[in-house]
Amino acid sequence: MYKYQFTSTVEDLLEAEEAERAACSARARFRWVIALLGVAWLVAGVLAFDWSNPSWRPVVWLLLGVGVIYYFVVRPYLRRSRIKENNAPQQDLILEFHDDYMKLEVSGVGKFTRKWEELVEFVDARKGIIFYFSDGVVNWIPDRVFADGGERNRFIEFIQRINESV
Repeated sequence: MYKYQFTSTVEDLLEAEEAERAACSARARFRWVIALLGVAWLVAGVLAFDWSNPSWRPVVWLLLGVGVIYYFVVRPYLRRSRIKENNAPQQDLILEFHDDYMKLEVSGVGKFTRKWEELVEFVDARKGIIFYFSDGVVNWIPDRVFADGGERNRFIEFIQRINESV
């Protein structure tokens, strides 16, 4: 059994969101290159638009630029803003991981028990561990919870063993 008690902050949740985004797209630089391409397409659409002889082509460049900028720049910013608005600045957590289930106790929210069968995937991210559950819930354990890298590695081995047996 592994038991962790810590205070989760909004900064932890923002780190989790960043780690999740990085896990989904391993190339952070690539995202910014695409975002710059979106800006270029937007500018090209504006410069190519001729009011005296309207054409549909500049509209395509404008829409493509706006879509890319929204997807790669605006949407992550809005997601981070929602995380800041919808979560308490600090919450005390107690996490217990047993062979058959995990128990989560969140101060001011309640106690939850999750079976390992509900775990869809876990990701060993750079700054912590991300848990994805079948109902769409995502949980995060920051690295600062672990005493050292050895404990973190033993915990990951424990999760892998449990995940393989389910």
